[in-house]
Amino acid sequence: MVLLYENDPLDTEEARGHFYHVCRGRVEVVELSVPPADKPYECPTCGIELETEDFWVAQLKGSV
Repeated sequence: MVLLYENDPLDTEEARGHFYHVCRGRVEVVELSVPPADKPYECPTCGIELETEDFWVAQLKGSV
């Protein structure tokens, strides 16, 4: 698992989800936004590149 997707409770108008990178077995505390299609997110620690498609897959599955 390299991306974690958490849903907000659906009882508020601002309900949405949050993406977090799981780096070397630890969930990073900084929330990630979906990167543009031409510029993937690259983790400075582990070097993994996360593309836009990875975020959509994480949202569908809950995590990837």
